[in-house]
Amino acid sequence: MSRLGANRRDGQPGGEYVARYNPRHAAIARTAGFIARPTALRTRLRRPGIGRSVAQTVGYNIAITVAGALSGVLIARATGPALRGEYTAVTSWLGFTLMLGELGLPIALCFYVAKDPQRARSYVATARAMTLAGGALAMVCGLALAPALGHGHPGLTTAYRITFLCLPVSCIADSHTFALMGRALPLWNQARLSQSVVALGAVIALWDLRMLTLDGALLVLLGSLVVQAGWSYWGCRRTGLTPGRMAGELIRPLGRYGISQIAAVAPQSVNAYLDQLVLSVTVPPAYLGYYAIAVSITLLPGPLVSAIGYVLLPTLAAGKTDSATTREIQRKAVLVSLGLAAAILLPLALAAPRLIPLVFGPAYRPVVPLMWILTPGGIFLSCGQMVANLLRGLNRQLVVARAEGIAVVFTLVLLAALLPVLGVTGAAIASTVPYGISLLLMLRQLRLSPHVTSKGST
Repeated sequence: MSRLGANRRDGQPGGEYVARYNPRHAAIARTAGFIARPTALRTRLRRPGIGRSVAQTVGYNIAITVAGALSGVLIARATGPALRGEYTAVTSWLGFTLMLGELGLPIALCFYVAKDPQRARSYVATARAMTLAGGALAMVCGLALAPALGHGHPGLTTAYRITFLCLPVSCIADSHTFALMGRALPLWNQARLSQSVVALGAVIALWDLRMLTLDGALLVLLGSLVVQAGWSYWGCRRTGLTPGRMAGELIRPLGRYGISQIAAVAPQSVNAYLDQLVLSVTVPPAYLGYYAIAVSITLLPGPLVSAIGYVLLPTLAAGKTDSATTREIQRKAVLVSLGLAAAILLPLALAAPRLIPLVFGPAYRPVVPLMWILTPGGIFLSCGQMVANLLRGLNRQLVVARAEGIAVVFTLVLLAALLPVLGVTGAAIASTVPYGISLLLMLRQLRLSPHVTSKGST
């Protein structure tokens, strides 16, 4: 599923459940001796804190990544490069329109649920209504544009229509899943995993029945989102985040944060989707299929690295760490993110000439050189997403917006200059360079930022 990676948070009052799952920073215990280390590690993982939350989220993200990767491999092998390219095109448009339809509200909801737990129910109800309205409008616009996006082909037009029907379902799911991220990370992780596991199970069933087509894969996506919506709503009921009533006075703070989030996410989404959106209308579907496979592989570190940012965002928003601790947390998070992304992608790039044909089939050999070009971009992107969440936790999402906006300019210039000459290779270069620029700009601003709690945001 290309770059549909949007994920979620927690928040609200009282009770043993909230106390149990609210992430708190715990000092890392120092142990001496080789024999004592396993016991100390188990003790730390049982203790509530950032380390435990990150470890749990990494575990879930690994499971989600494996499930998504297996689904992607089966879809690629069953449909071939051309239909795999069409699948990428329609899901890329889904991701882009979902970003616009949600109005930045899921992240805003996570922030306020963590920051103001006493009114979490009202925040959830208000954000859900606002998000659903935006998603419904985006769905109507998408359905109207489906024939044009499908280039007049009835089959592809139907695929776009199925895809845009996912928009309101995804908006409902996100409203509750992001609320869980602010309050109960374990339930947030379970909600995300439910979508991936259900999708994988359905894809395997269709593969076994030799019925795995483009429409079938998109219906699987729709069904799995319905399951996630139900699971996340159950989680919100369990944690006291629902039911609630919409509060008119909360529309303004949610909208203000959401607008600033859109300002940050829109350039980021343009960087994430623009290359594939442009390729969907400028190159044959098979070439987009090669490019999509290369992109999907270089995105593998994202779910693992993002676990760090997902845990730290609500922690920083709650303002539970002092300035010195915040600086140390951020320094370690950046170093770990870069190291983890490089440790995953560099070996895969070296093994690509043999690995790609073995996993996806001989028809996908053109993926290899694209993957080599995109590997640095994958490292930059994974770390950049984590740094962006650190800045959002400090309520400095406009810093993210500026960095991503500058990167968009580079993306547009490079695509215009390189795509007519180099084709998909030029698109790969135009994707990698802006990710590096965006990361450098955000790191600089993170270092210069006043490290105070989000209450003193700028």
